[in-house]
Amino acid sequence: MVRLRDLELEDEVGQLFWIGFEGAVFGPALQRLVRLIRPGGLILFSRNIGEARQVRALTDDLFRSIGVPPFLAVDQEGGRVNRLLPILGPTPSNHWLAGLPNPSAAVRTHARAIATALRALGFSVNFAPVLDLSGPDPKNGIGDRAFADEAARVVELASVHAREHLQAGILPVGKHFPGLGSATADTHLTLPVIRRSRSLLLRHDLQPYRRLRRLLPIVMVGHAYYPALQGRRPRPATLSPVVVEGLLRKRIDHRGLILTDDLEMGALDQSLDGAGLARAALMAGSDGLMFCRTEERIVAAREGLLRAIHDREIDRARIGRSVRRILRLKSRSLSARHRGRFSAGAIARARLLLESLEGPASLGADPTARP
Repeated sequence: MVRLRDLELEDEVGQLFWIGFEGAVFGPALQRLVRLIRPGGLILFSRNIGEARQVRALTDDLFRSIGVPPFLAVDQEGGRVNRLLPILGPTPSNHWLAGLPNPSAAVRTHARAIATALRALGFSVNFAPVLDLSGPDPKNGIGDRAFADEAARVVELASVHAREHLQAGILPVGKHFPGLGSATADTHLTLPVIRRSRSLLLRHDLQPYRRLRRLLPIVMVGHAYYPALQGRRPRPATLSPVVVEGLLRKRIDHRGLILTDDLEMGALDQSLDGAGLARAALMAGSDGLMFCRTEERIVAAREGLLRAIHDREIDRARIGRSVRRILRLKSRSLSARHRGRFSAGAIARARLLLESLEGPASLGADPTARP
């Protein structure tokens, strides 16, 4: 695998970016974007996904597109967040699985099916499991995406989910640190204020991250504001060094990658340019900067970081610390031998496993959709 000293500055900065894009094929516009940004990761949404062979052709093209193979990611939680609906059909929600007589077995079957399909389709990362503590009320943007509102139950079932993914060669991502379960608004639309006390957050919302810190290779930080953790200045946790570097990296001792949620969401001030958001998230301690939609903001963010490094406003050593973590994880998980071959049979088996759960098709809108 490539080492840090082998990379140019433009490659190092590119490794920080996880980007979304338009279209379902690796056409000229996408080729230009990827070659310019040299992203560390790419995220597929429903707009990029059709039938199975099309998805695998796209992920193969993306994997081969740049010198350092990118992480290829998708939100495939199940339930309302079901990017692979055209391929796998409807799947039950985490909350429904947790309510079954043998929830661990059900989650294992669900996670195994999803991870099997993801591997066959050429993905390497799933933005799951959800570690938020929430009941089925969807006002917080989480609802039935969560396993439960009890920390011990979330730890138990999220552990099963993550282990099945790792066994299949798919990297799981715990989200949304430090927890959105008690929010009363959706971060896709606005900045929630979570007024739980520091002690309650530490005892409950953060317990899954403490207990699973050696299991999860990647943690995603959410965009809510936590006065008890951050003080009086309202800003998303994603942009807070106290939350990202101080709490997640140092106190909880998470040693894997730290990834922002989408920096184009309504919880952030979108009057700021992409460069300002990327810089704030980087200096808060994140290793991955996610922009899911707008090419102009992605390009501006990259150019802004390069300019700040050239002007010595950002130390290149800070970039290097994140890129070393990224390259270490890629060296373990993204070699060509890990990808395997496309298998229609594996996808068919995954669909049968999901159908065996006989769960209800999840109703309601997907809050994570980017049409």
